[in-house]
Amino acid sequence: MKVWSCFATVGDHIPYERRLMKTVGSLVAYLQGYGELLVRTNGWDPQVLERFRAAPVVSTFAGGIDVHATTEQLEAIGKLLPDEWLALAAMGTPDECVDAVLGQLALGCDGVILHGATPEELEPIVEAGALRRSD
Repeated sequence: MKVWSCFATVGDHIPYERRLMKTVGSLVAYLQGYGELLVRTNGWDPQVLERFRAAPVVSTFAGGIDVHATTEQLEAIGKLLPDEWLALAAMGTPDECVDAVLGQLALGCDGVILHGATPEELEPIVEAGALRRSD
């Protein structure tokens, strides 16, 4: 058996608005679709999920938040989520993202799927990882 990590990888070289959509927006879409499973699997507080879903900015939103929310709405929604819920990703500089990916391998994963960014957006991170392998 092989174990792969599907790991959100969003470097800070990506414009702020897109990073917010890829982090907060994506997590919100998952929480709306299968929030109970995520909360249970990660040992998170289910009351936080209930408060999040009940917040007017979430409960009255028409359409997919991850696709249609403004930057201001995503910022407000992000404040409803604990930092640790958003921290489960590779974020920061390309080198920090590589560190986070290597951390997944150190946990015992056989491989890591870089998720949540386009190939072009991942290029600086992949290059930083390649430089480390050549050292």
